[in-house]
Amino acid sequence: MATVLWRADCDPTVLSVAASPTGHADLDAFDFGRFTLPVFILRDTAAAEHLLIGDTGHSLRLDVVDGSVLGGPVQLRYQLADGNSLPARVMTLRRLLALQRLGRFPQTLFPPEAYACRWIRSLQAFDGLASGASHRQIAIALYGADTVKVDWLGRSAYLRCRVQRLLRFAKGLVQGGYRMLLRPRSF
Repeated sequence: MATVLWRADCDPTVLSVAASPTGHADLDAFDFGRFTLPVFILRDTAAAEHLLIGDTGHSLRLDVVDGSVLGGPVQLRYQLADGNSLPARVMTLRRLLALQRLGRFPQTLFPPEAYACRWIRSLQAFDGLASGASHRQIAIALYGADTVKVDWLGRSAYLRCRVQRLLRFAKGLVQGGYRMLLRPRSF
C-alpha cells in the first residue's frame, strides 16, 4: 500500500516544527528513531523533512522546516499559525506529546469521525455505478435485498433518493471535493 503525505496547504493538521539537536538526557527531547510506531520520513529537493508517524489506524504529520530529526534526539519548536487551522494543529501537538509520553496514541485523542459511514457508503455506491450496477443493485448491496424488496417501489421514494444523494456526494468527492475531508473540524 502506498504512503500518502498530504501537503501542509491541503491538510490543516500538518504541524510545522524546527528541530535542534539535544542530548538523550533532555526530558523534552524527541528521538523519532525510538518510537515504536512507524515513522516515514520524506526529504524533498530543498532538504526539508516531511514526517508521517503512525499506522493505518492513527497517524500525524509533521513538516520539519528547520533542522533535521535524522541525527538522534531533538528539541522541537512548534509553529502554530493563527487562523482556521489552529485547532487542528493544536490537536496534532497534543497527539505528538501523548505519543512521546505514552509511546502510543491514546484513543481519546482520535474521536470517531461522525460522517465516515456516509463517506464510505458514497464511495461504495460510486464503485458500484462505475462497475455498471443500477441504482437498485447499489441499494441491494448497501441496504440488503429485503429492505429494497419492501421499500424500493413503496409509497415513499426515500431509498431511491438516498442512493441518488450518495452518488451525487461521491461524484463531488471524486471531482476534487475529497479535499473537504481534510478541512478542520471542531476537535
